[in-house]
Amino acid sequence: MKLEKFKEKNSKKKFIITFTISCILLLAGVFLYTSFAVFTEEKDFNVINGTAQDPGDIYFAYYVDGQITRELPSQNSGYLFDAEQSNCTNGVIPSWDYSTWTFQGNYSNYTKTDYSRTKCNLYFTKTKTVSTVLGDLEVYTYTPDFTKSACDDEVCESHEKGIFETTDDDGTSYYYRGSVENNYVYFVNRYWRIIRINGNGSIRMIYDGTVAHENGESSTDRQAGTSAFNMANNDNMFVGYMYTSGVVHGLGTSSIIKQANDNVYTSLLSSYASYIDINAGFCGDRSTLNHRDGAGTGTIITYYSSYLRTITSTPTLSCENQSDLYTVSSSSIGNKALMYPVGLITLDEVIFAGHGGGVFDFDSDYRDFKNTKESPNSYLTNGNMFWTMTPVGYYNPFGGIYLGTHIFSVYQTGILDDTGTYGVMGFRPVINIRSDVTVSGLGTISSPYEFSLS
Repeated sequence: MKLEKFKEKNSKKKFIITFTISCILLLAGVFLYTSFAVFTEEKDFNVINGTAQDPGDIYFAYYVDGQITRELPSQNSGYLFDAEQSNCTNGVIPSWDYSTWTFQGNYSNYTKTDYSRTKCNLYFTKTKTVSTVLGDLEVYTYTPDFTKSACDDEVCESHEKGIFETTDDDGTSYYYRGSVENNYVYFVNRYWRIIRINGNGSIRMIYDGTVAHENGESSTDRQAGTSAFNMANNDNMFVGYMYTSGVVHGLGTSSIIKQANDNVYTSLLSSYASYIDINAGFCGDRSTLNHRDGAGTGTIITYYSSYLRTITSTPTLSCENQSDLYTVSSSSIGNKALMYPVGLITLDEVIFAGHGGGVFDFDSDYRDFKNTKESPNSYLTNGNMFWTMTPVGYYNPFGGIYLGTHIFSVYQTGILDDTGTYGVMGFRPVINIRSDVTVSGLGTISSPYEFSLS
C-alpha cells in the first residue's frame, strides 16, 4: 500500500515537471517564431573583404517598396538594392551581386556572438531613369507613406531619401523627399533648394540663404525675412494670398505676405526675369469642406480642403480651383492676378518633401505631442517657423470663444502646424526656372546647380 502511494506521488511530480518543461519549450518556440517569422533562412552566401569565422546561420527580411515580405523580388523586375537603408547585425555590411542576384556580405568587421544569428534587413525599391532639365535622374516610382516623416534622423519614421514621382496639373512631377543632398542651386547670388521638377518641365525651388546650409541647419539666413500673412484674422478673406471681402476666391487685394514676396522679387529677381517660368503657378487652395451657405466668407466657421488632405495624409499637386492658382497676366493658365511670378511653398509640397501628415495642430485641442511628426534633418527644416500659402480655415482652435483664420506653417523641427494669419514668422520665396535653361554643376552643397540661357 505504501509503495502504491509513493508511485502515485512520484507520477504526479513527474507530470508537473514534464508539463512545466513543455510550457517553457512552447513559450521559447513562440518567441523564436515571432522573432524570425518575417525572416527567411539562408546558409549559402558570398563573403567579401575578409573571411568569416563560423558565422552561423544568416536570416534575411526583405523590404519591397517599404513593405516587409519573405519574398525576394525577382531579377530584372526593375527593383534595385538600396544599400543605404539595408543593414545587418553582428557587424556585417550588406551588398548585392546583380549578376547572380544574390546577397554579398562584408564580414571584415564581423563580431561573433554565441547563440546570436545574423539578421539582415534588405531593402529593394523600384526606380527608373528620367530625362529632365537637370539631366538624367533616378526616380522612385512607388508612393511613400505620407503619414510618416522622412529624414536622416532617429526621430523620423522613415529614412526615405531621393526623388519620387507623382502627377500635377501639367503632367508628371518629380519631387525631392527626405534629407536629400543633391538639390542645391546657386542663383542670383543666393542659394535655393529644389522642391520638384514641375509637370511642364520647369524647376520649382525655395529660397535658402546667402550661403549654403546643411540639411536641418538652424539659421535665420535661410529665410528672406519675417512677415505676418495678413493684417488680421477675423474674416475668412484673410486666408487668401490675395482676397476680396465676401468672395471665397477673391483676388482684389494683395496680402501682407504677398507684398513682402513682391519686394524680394523687385529687389533681387527682376533683373533675371528671363530665367523664370511664368506658366507654373502657385496654388493657394481655398476650396471648402463645409456644405453650408456662406462657407469661406465672413465669420462662417470654415475648413478648407487642405485640412482634410493633411489629417488623411493625402497630398496633391493639383489645384482644385483655377482662381486659386496664382499666375502672372502673361501666363496661359491660372488666375493671372500676380504682378510678379513668385509665391510660397504649399502644404502639400511640404508633406511630399517628407514632413509627416496626420497630426498638425501643435497648440490646439487636437494636439498630440506623442504623434507630432518631426523632420529635423529635412532639406526644408531650417530651425525657424515659416509660412506656406495653404489655408487651414476659420475656426476655434482652443475650445473657448476665440475664432480666427489660420494658415499652415512649418515649425522649427519640421512639424506641420496652423498659425493665425496675424502672426509674424519667416517667409521663403518660391520661384520656377524655365525648362530650357542650360544647367551646370552636380546639385551638391560644394557644386550646386547653376543656370545659363542659350
